[in-house]
This record gives sequence, structure tokens and C-alpha cells, in this order.
Amino acid sequence: MISNLIKRGVDFTKKNPTILYSLVLIVAVTAIIFFNSYYSLRKFESSTDKLLQSKALLAGNVLKTFGSDLVDERENLQAKIDAIKEQDSEIKDIAILKPGEEGGAFSVVASTAGSDNVESQSTLYAILWSEGEAIAFLDHDEQGRFWNVGDVIRDMDGKKTGIALFRLSLSEHDRFVQSIIDRVYFVALASLVVVLLLVVNHARLFKYELKATKLEEIDKMKDDFISMASHELKSPLTAIRGYIGLLNDNLQGKPDSDEAKNQRRYLENMDISATRLRDLVEDLLEVSKLEQNRLPIRPEDMDLTAIVQGSVNEMGVSAQQKKLQLVNGVKKNLRVSADPERVKQILVNLLSNAIKYTPEGKVEIKSKQDDKFVYVTVADTGLGMSAENMKKLFSKFYRVKSEETSKISGTGLGLWISKEIALKMGGDLTVESIEGVGSHFTLKLRKV
Repeated sequence: MISNLIKRGVDFTKKNPTILYSLVLIVAVTAIIFFNSYYSLRKFESSTDKLLQSKALLAGNVLKTFGSDLVDERENLQAKIDAIKEQDSEIKDIAILKPGEEGGAFSVVASTAGSDNVESQSTLYAILWSEGEAIAFLDHDEQGRFWNVGDVIRDMDGKKTGIALFRLSLSEHDRFVQSIIDRVYFVALASLVVVLLLVVNHARLFKYELKATKLEEIDKMKDDFISMASHELKSPLTAIRGYIGLLNDNLQGKPDSDEAKNQRRYLENMDISATRLRDLVEDLLEVSKLEQNRLPIRPEDMDLTAIVQGSVNEMGVSAQQKKLQLVNGVKKNLRVSADPERVKQILVNLLSNAIKYTPEGKVEIKSKQDDKFVYVTVADTGLGMSAENMKKLFSKFYRVKSEETSKISGTGLGLWISKEIALKMGGDLTVESIEGVGSHFTLKLRKV
């Protein structure tokens, strides 16, 4: 199982070599963190060793100072070094020695260690006595590392009278440093594990990114295909509608027979179908242009009142055919910054929808304004819609489905196109509706 996992990882890396950069970068960062921490700890350890050496030398000087007065007073000297050791847990051993008569072997005056342990270092005593200067060096035994400090004790006249020995344990210090090093190891290993998990997750995300890229490519191909197909469909549709018009003209002069009536009905149905197909093609072209950001929008200082009146005049016949009132209540002298052609496209679409979805009553277009925007509302007394339908209304290809709307033709693209155009002009398109009461569509445009 592990070998298969490794093989899959290698294969994935071969297909996507850019992931190697992420791996190298992550491992490098982890290594830098680890070695920086390790180096800093070692420097800290070296500094503390020197600090402890200074402490040991200072303590040795203190021993030498009071030892010069008490070198012949064993009991008092022993009491003092025992008290010093009890007060400081880092002090391992203290010993005061004096030489024998006529250069004889050194004997222990006072010590916190066994006599055998102290007297076994006769070579150290001889060096100290002959050099007459303090020495300090690191040493270790089974209990750990320690500083060895030795110095010569002198009387008031500067005559050598004995030797002071001092051992400062580094066990607690070493345990502290080791615990930090262990934590550094643990953190480094934990970081490496986390990093590896991130790499695995990154690999998964990379797969999703590849899929997303492919989906974008497919989506672009789809848009290109829709654009091409729509353009190709426009020509034959124009020809079909032209032939329908010619056939209809030829029937005008013929007697009003049953055959002629049937032919007119067939031509009317054909024209309706061709018109619906033309509307769908045009909407698909608009969607394609909007998604590819190729729809020309040229904002200018324009008179909104005139555009509204032109849209009302264009849709007046449709309203009359359904016996609906079409009321223009827009105020005069409304100046906005927008593309006149696109504003009219939106208004015609809103008026067309209002007329189609209003069985009886009226459709009214009115306006209001504030400091920054002008609001044009198309209000109807039609079917209305639920709150759930309003949430999806501006989605592509979405249409309210009900028994009343099933026979009303439409592509489900007009409102999406209108809202996108409004947004691109710096405005917006919103809706308020109550089911069975009617709908209010409001176009927001920037004032000049």
C-alpha cells in the first residue's frame, strides 16, 4: 500500500513538476527554522557556560579570602563551606587543603566530599601550588559536567598557606538545555509532519486547480461555440422570416376560403416560432458578449425622460392588444450618465415582461431620485412571485414556473442580461414582488 502511494506521488510529481518547487521550499523553511534554533541554543549554552565559569571563579575567590583566615580552624571552616553548599544547589564540592611540612603531601582541612575523592587529585594540587595562580576547567563524571576551580590561599604577607578547590555542577543547566533541544527536535518533526500534510493537501488543491482551469477552458469553448452558432443561425432565421412575409403577402389577394384561412394560421404559427427562435439567438449572443466582456457600453450624458417615452411608445401596441393601461409617470429633465441604447434595451425588456405577466390592470413606469442616483420603476398589477422565486430571478435561464406562466414564452435570459448591463453602467436592477398582487422592477442609474 505504501509503495503504491509513493508511486502515485511520483507519477503526480512527474505530471506536475511545479509542485517540486513547493516541496523544496517547505523543506528548506523547516530546515532553516531547525538549524537556526539549534545554533541559537548552542550559542546560549556556550554563553551560560562562560557565565557559570565566572561564577565559579568568583566563588573560588570568596573561598580563598575566608580560607586564609580559617585554614587552621577546621571546625569553623567546615561549618562555613557546609553552609555555602546548602545555599547553592549548583555547588557540588568544596575543599580546603594545606601542604604538609617541608613540602609533604597535601592534607584536607575541610571538605564537603570524601577525603579519598579530594586527595586523589594530587597532580592538580601540585600544579596549583607551583603556578600560584587560579585555574578553571570543564570536567565530567558519571553525574554530569562541572566546572573545576582551584586557587592558592595566601596570608596577609602573601605567603602560600593552602589551596581552595571548588566544583560547580552543570547538571541542572545541561538538563534545561537538553529539554529545550528536545523541544526543538519535537517542534521540527511536528512541523515537518504538518508540512507534509500541507503538501498532500496542496497536491489535492492543485488537482482542483487543474480541474478549474480545464473547466474555464471548456466554458470558454462553450461561449465561443454559442457565439459562433448564434451568428450562423441569424442568417437562415432572417431568410425564413423573409419567406414567411412573402407567403403572407401572396395570401392577401386570395379569396377568404378555408384553405386560405388554414394557410394564414400556419404562417402565423411559423412567424411566432421564428420570432421566438430569433429572440433566443439574440439573447445568447448578448450573454456571450457580456461573459467575454465584449458588449460595447458607452456612457454619456443623456435625457432619461426621452428614452422612457420612446420605450413606452414602442410597447404601447402590445399593451393595447391585452387591453392594459400603460402609464408613463416619469418626471421630466432626468439627466443620467448611461448608454442610451442599453438603457432602452433594459426598459423595453422590463415593459415587455410586465405586459406579458399582467393578465389585466395596468403597467406604470415612474421615477424618483436622490443626490447620486435616479430610480426608474416598472410596476405592474400582474401575477407577482414568491420570495423564493425572487432570489433566483436574475439567474441565467431561470423562469418562474406555475400554471399561469406555462403558456408565456421567454428565454429566461432577459433579466440576467438587463442586470449585468445595469451593473456595468454603474447602476443596478432590483425587484420587489407580492404573489398575486404584482411586481416592481427598479433600474438604478447614476445622475450626471
